[in-house]
Amino acid sequence: MAQPGTIKRLIKPALGLGLLLLVISQLQAEKLKSAFFSANWAWFAVALMLALLANMACALRWRKIVADFGLQISTQSAMKLYFQGVTANTVLPGGIIGGDIWRTVGLVRSGMTRMVAAQTVFFDRVSGFWSLAVIAVLALGLTWADQLIQAPAAILGIYGSLMLSIALGPVVLMRVKAARSPLLFRIGGLSLLSQVLTIAAFAGCLWSVGVSVNLLALAAICAGIFLGAVVPASIGGFGSREVASLAFLATLGIASEAAFLASVLFGLTATLQGLVSLPTLIKQNRPR
Repeated sequence: MAQPGTIKRLIKPALGLGLLLLVISQLQAEKLKSAFFSANWAWFAVALMLALLANMACALRWRKIVADFGLQISTQSAMKLYFQGVTANTVLPGGIIGGDIWRTVGLVRSGMTRMVAAQTVFFDRVSGFWSLAVIAVLALGLTWADQLIQAPAAILGIYGSLMLSIALGPVVLMRVKAARSPLLFRIGGLSLLSQVLTIAAFAGCLWSVGVSVNLLALAAICAGIFLGAVVPASIGGFGSREVASLAFLATLGIASEAAFLASVLFGLTATLQGLVSLPTLIKQNRPR
């Protein structure tokens, strides 16, 4: 009989696989095949490089957060732990160990308490979501009059209100004198840079499958896609992101087959980075 822990680890990839199969069953195979074989791989290479730069910016942001919480680690150590976390999320499907947990364990090994280490990773996530919401609010404001996003006004209003609430969160926290809220602004530059690069990487994946997209409109909806990706229903990072991509990219008039393929390619930019860091993760955990 399977142990409860084993069953729990299998739930997330099983849901992710189920979502992928469900989405694929709704697509037209010929159109999907045509989009894949006509893909411009040069644009995918650009997307891969942009995604790499985005993760490097994230690693530098996390290093600043860790320092603010009282532990100085080198840039090399921050990069190594961050990209090993990418490996844990993308190359080790099934929840063997999540990337956030891996980074937490790495800080504990460097002398930080488990609670504080977990707080740095959580704060890093919060910073990413906050900067993504800021970009979405600005982009929505700039595109609203042009009606580039084809969604009911009520749905768009709810989405915009949610993004605005997240974007204004740090301001509210500062007014109630939350201790760490100023840190969000101190690392805001790196946070915004990482998200701009990530959105540009997603655009590169769309361009690689022949989709011409308005960058401001894409920036407005990417928050929904990326937040959808954190739903715990994925296998190696694939699953809930593809569902969110189809839903949000449809508001830009993008065909489901192209949206799905672009989302998969975007996921592969992370998987390939994870594969590069896999040897260091294996070496670090080899029995001595």
